[in-house]
Amino acid sequence: MNLDPSHVSELRSILSVARSVVITTHVNPDGDAVGSALGMMHWLRARGLQCTVVLPNAAPSNLQWLPGAAEMLTYNSRADVLIADADLVIVLDLNTLTRLGELGTRIAESTAVIVNIDHHTHPQDFATLAIVNTDACSTCFLLAELILLIDGEPVLGAELAQCLYTGIMTDTGSFRFPRTTERVFVLAGLLVGHGADPVETYDAVMNQSSFGRSRLLGIALASLQLQADGRLCTMSVRRKDLIDNGCNVDDVEGFVHHTLTISGVQVGILFVEVDGEVKCSFRSKGTVYVRDLAASYGGGGHVHAAGARIRQRGFDEVLTTVTTSALGLFSAS
Repeated sequence: MNLDPSHVSELRSILSVARSVVITTHVNPDGDAVGSALGMMHWLRARGLQCTVVLPNAAPSNLQWLPGAAEMLTYNSRADVLIADADLVIVLDLNTLTRLGELGTRIAESTAVIVNIDHHTHPQDFATLAIVNTDACSTCFLLAELILLIDGEPVLGAELAQCLYTGIMTDTGSFRFPRTTERVFVLAGLLVGHGADPVETYDAVMNQSSFGRSRLLGIALASLQLQADGRLCTMSVRRKDLIDNGCNVDDVEGFVHHTLTISGVQVGILFVEVDGEVKCSFRSKGTVYVRDLAASYGGGGHVHAAGARIRQRGFDEVLTTVTTSALGLFSAS
């Protein structure tokens, strides 16, 4: 993967003078977000820097086993003090500070140097240094490449390797999504050689569903609807379904992928009703892209995987409106 040498050099210079660092990532953090944040923490601490991971909200339970996860701080008044005192803020796996909520506002007000490392499209200009590569399969992959260029392979301890491997595995859909290149497998193998455990990783992340979540998945699958001659598939989870099964919005993570397992489906959408909003998850494959569809509702993401949260509108209205918009993706075919 090609990285701008001037960006690598500038990051090296920034790290050489930094003393106090705050690391953060997007709301509702996934494996790539948590993996890159913790990976950065382990790397910088090995370099002798004082750093803290601050999340806008808590990480899901299936990522709490990662080394260093217990030290992550969920945004509060103490985080405001840390941000005010930091000379460097590193923002990972997101392209706009608005995805950090109030935490993003505090960072924007900070006098610290801001470094953004990300692989999403359409990045906003908020960082002193932005290292963005949309060809990267994950932010963890991009971070691993940066670490190798700056400090070399000897710094890849077991804890760092485990965090980075987890983010690569989750954001590639266990090495089956687009952008899973030969280099991805080479780098994953390198991380395994330095202590990442692929068996433990998959089991801890993917095989820890509660009984309630399994029942919820059954409800979601029963809601599947096909449109556009079988090219569009929608799935719904209502707030009552969550409550009845003792689940929250984190428990629907991964449900939307089931829409694309149906033969002929090119676009899948999951609608989840939560307090005051409807969470929409978009997935696609082939030459049909969903990033702009999500953006039209205030969201964003990748061309084949994106999301949006629609507030102050009823669930049925959102389902009808967004589904109608999605049908427009096939108007030219």
